[in-house]
Amino acid sequence: MANVRDLAVREIVRRSARYFPDNEAVVDEAYRYTYAQLMDKIQRTAAIYHSMGVRKGDRVALMLLPSANHVVALFAAYELGAIPVALHARESPSLLAKTLERLAPRVLVYEGGLADSVAEFRDQVPFITGYICARSGITTDDQVQVDDPVIPDHLDRYEMDFEPMQVDAQDIALIALSSGTTGVPKGVIHRNGPLVESARGGVYIWGANPHSAQLVPISTSFMGWCNAVFPLLNVGAKTVFMAHFNPTAFMQTLQDEKCTICVLIPTIWRMLFQMDIGSYDLSSIKLAGFAGEVIDPPTLEKIRSQICPNIINIYGTTETALCGGTMMFPDDMQRPEKIDSVGKPLLNGEIRIIKPGGTINDVLPANEEGEIIVSGPSVANEMWNDPELTRKVFEDGWWHSGDLGCLDEENFLYIRGRIDDMIISGGINIMPAPVEQAILDHPQVAEVAVVGLPDEQWGQRVTAFVCVTDTAMTIEQLDQFVEQSELSHYQRPREYRFVDELPKGPTGKLSRKSLRA
Repeated sequence: MANVRDLAVREIVRRSARYFPDNEAVVDEAYRYTYAQLMDKIQRTAAIYHSMGVRKGDRVALMLLPSANHVVALFAAYELGAIPVALHARESPSLLAKTLERLAPRVLVYEGGLADSVAEFRDQVPFITGYICARSGITTDDQVQVDDPVIPDHLDRYEMDFEPMQVDAQDIALIALSSGTTGVPKGVIHRNGPLVESARGGVYIWGANPHSAQLVPISTSFMGWCNAVFPLLNVGAKTVFMAHFNPTAFMQTLQDEKCTICVLIPTIWRMLFQMDIGSYDLSSIKLAGFAGEVIDPPTLEKIRSQICPNIINIYGTTETALCGGTMMFPDDMQRPEKIDSVGKPLLNGEIRIIKPGGTINDVLPANEEGEIIVSGPSVANEMWNDPELTRKVFEDGWWHSGDLGCLDEENFLYIRGRIDDMIISGGINIMPAPVEQAILDHPQVAEVAVVGLPDEQWGQRVTAFVCVTDTAMTIEQLDQFVEQSELSHYQRPREYRFVDELPKGPTGKLSRKSLRA
């Protein structure tokens, strides 16, 4: 048993398997494992890794869809003290090969349905000496007709008959890839101690206990997946996965699995509310929430009235995990004057607002906008194989977020956007958020993104990319609507473009960079 001072991530499932062996741990479309079953499969998979030469400190790459067997593959790496890294599974084979070259993993575990993609780059990554296929809840039998071992089909052939090496708090536990949409993703290093602190902090956020249940429709490559799943594993609760998000299936699963927690990005909430959800029994939900984006007031009110009145709002990133972000608690969400805030720092976390481009000591006064910097027990302090970027974004225990925001007199944090999302038109700084809200107020607008595009006269022109629900609506009608809003003249879009959908990154968040390209 691990000493508390050196508690490692692998102890999360080990402990729950001891005290809650019969509790359901992980569920997907095809598999349902108790904690005892999960622990057994984890150790058998660790035996496969070990037979392929994986040892403490080696990387194990995971190219998997959200599923029960992804948790098996992930925690099998932890059993050995290896370092898992979840790939963006839908990236092109060429970009995946470049990402793998940076990580140099010893083993790759891949989804059966992605076997053809893996075959395209096998020859480009000779440092990978072992391949393992895994089933998600939607993998078909014909997709696992491969020469590699298959999880869970072949696990009975393996047994963990050795004691793994000791793991302590300072050992690397995870490399989390950034969610950028261009170039090779950067790897954020999280160590065992801070990641366990994040899991503990998440219990406080979710109000989780051994009887809790959450449906997590998040890509496995997103740090938000760990933020959602680790706290529930930590208390012996149930986590449910979907290989691919589908609004109808999501609502049905939410009802059938009697989920108690439902926290989503606003984009997904808006998709759900385009349906008639009144026929679903959601009485089991005790906590609802959102994260990742600013939410519009109509969607917030629908969550409160149709899902659950207890709502939270969380701000966190790949670099912060859960004890480095901020949160609006349900009582905070009842204060209309604070509704635009993302709350106050979480457990033992700290927030400062500094002059953009300044040091951690260039602190700005209340209500003055600047760069948000973050410190806390779960905040990362290093980038994988990139000392130059490490020096740029980490400073004496603080992480430079690149987000623009301010703290009010009560230390509630307000996010105004990314510093690089700011539009400078005619020398005037314009943030996209208020412009987008004015457009979203139109009842026939489903989604909108506002960016600055090059303009010979003004430097940048405010341009709105809009998804509408009524194809009969014209740009002129929308422009007239926005003219009646409270936007200043200089804030109003000079150009509108109607589009079928907005580009999004692997996490489902809007990619403004793609719109500016």
